[in-house]
Amino acid sequence: MSNPSLFDWVSVLGPILFSWPLLITVVLILFYKPLFNLLEQISNQNIQKAKIGPFEIEEAEQPYVESIQLLLTSLVSEDELNHLQQLNSGGESTSYEGTTEFTTELKRLSSLGFINLKVDLDKMPKSGELKQQVELTEKGKQYLTLRDSLLAEQPEHKDQGKKIET
Repeated sequence: MSNPSLFDWVSVLGPILFSWPLLITVVLILFYKPLFNLLEQISNQNIQKAKIGPFEIEEAEQPYVESIQLLLTSLVSEDELNHLQQLNSGGESTSYEGTTEFTTELKRLSSLGFINLKVDLDKMPKSGELKQQVELTEKGKQYLTLRDSLLAEQPEHKDQGKKIET
């Protein structure tokens, strides 16, 4: 058998050493830190448009924000929002009349996790003080805070974000 020549070694090892996956792996290993820093800088900046070669990427942030605002403001009715705001107020509790609509609103707010019922709805008095019967949960407080902050950013919705006093 003959001894392998240098050319034989190059023909066997060359495709392995100069393959694209290996080359990409070596580049990633050698330049991991600078590439990671570059990606971090790009992700931290609010870049809305980027062009990479023939490709142009544009971030459509405004429709997304408007969709979130629509969902958030439409999640509860005005009456349900009024109940949440009354429970969130530091002042005195407001009285209620236990109508069918009122009971339905409390059931819905409870199912969303925005309020905890202190008394079963069937055993709840027909009238009384709202804060004695239900309490606002942390999730309910977060919802109100998020809703108010989103509405405060939009000038045409500022009136909707204000507290309704009754």
